[in-house]
Amino acid sequence: MISKLWIEKVRSLGSRELEFSPGINVVGGPNGCGKTTVLESIHLLSQGFSFRAHDLKEMIAWNGDELILRGSFEEAARTVTRAIRVGRRACDVRENGETLRSPAALFGNLPAVVMQPSDIELLRGAPDVRRRWLDEILCFRSAANATTLRNYRRILQQRNQWLRQFKREGVATGGEELFIVLTEQLADLGAKLWAARIELSKEISPIITSYYRKLSNGVDEITCAYKSSILKELDALDGAEFLDDSELDTIAPVSGSTDCIASDSGEAQDGSVDENALRDAYRRKLSGLEYAEKIQGITLSGPHKDDLGVCIGDVEMRSSGSQGQCRCAAIAMRFAAVDVASRYLNKPVLLLDDVFAELDVNRRDAVASLIREKQCQVVIATPEPEELPFKADTTISIK
Repeated sequence: MISKLWIEKVRSLGSRELEFSPGINVVGGPNGCGKTTVLESIHLLSQGFSFRAHDLKEMIAWNGDELILRGSFEEAARTVTRAIRVGRRACDVRENGETLRSPAALFGNLPAVVMQPSDIELLRGAPDVRRRWLDEILCFRSAANATTLRNYRRILQQRNQWLRQFKREGVATGGEELFIVLTEQLADLGAKLWAARIELSKEISPIITSYYRKLSNGVDEITCAYKSSILKELDALDGAEFLDDSELDTIAPVSGSTDCIASDSGEAQDGSVDENALRDAYRRKLSGLEYAEKIQGITLSGPHKDDLGVCIGDVEMRSSGSQGQCRCAAIAMRFAAVDVASRYLNKPVLLLDDVFAELDVNRRDAVASLIREKQCQVVIATPEPEELPFKADTTISIK
């Protein structure tokens, strides 16, 4: 948990020192005063990235040359201090006085989970939104998953550079030998990433379903399943039916009855994910797409094309879920992230950005009940603290 936060020239906030209690901390103040910036600062120090800015320089105050953040965290009976200085040209990151290579190196031991109104994009948005969410909690499970994800993205980038050059010039640096090596590395890393995501999907799907049931008071049920752009059916890899080129972005239903691929797909006979079978299937897929990829100059298949399907009945919520249903599902997904972080790392700091504003009374009470149940440190930003469905242990006023 975070105990102190020092902020200097972050967005609209000047120099501030804030203290937090282990329980529920309410950051109150009028709209536009910087409440969300407090949550963003905590998230950056905890996770190593901002949930609002693609580039950390965007967080620097408009009249400043740099921002400075420092935080004290209590973890397993010890204090961890973290500091980030972001300038227009350089970034300095330290933990307990030791210099780290980048903000990303902070990710791992002090997790934070943010809930905000824009989380509805987890259901309404494009597949890349759900992939980012899935990969974030995938890294909660294991540092090895973070390494696999990073390496996969690096090899994918190199392979795409080769394909773009080949499309443009008819030849590419390194020739066919390099392309073969990159393809083999991509197949190996893709199978590892695919297997890790399927295992995670198997773990979180019943959790999300359970939370949604509580939030909706059992009115309806949702299911979650990992969807792949590589195979039509992942549970019969030996005789897998490959997608046609025209079907790459459209996942065919399993057994013709649902838009979601079964979450227990890709299993070996002992119930584990068969990584070798995934690797062989991915190699065959890439081999079949080689001509099309060289024409188009991009890798057409792989985990970077996949999705997490969230369905009500047989239909995906992305296209058919109501506003209320999608909000409930998004909150359920965030609580699932809390559970994963608590199981594999530590109890996360739960950052709530005015999440109660668009919920009805029953759903507000259900969310409040789950928050109390988690017993995490909570920092909530709201313009109306008096309307919260619980009492604050600490109130911080931002003006």
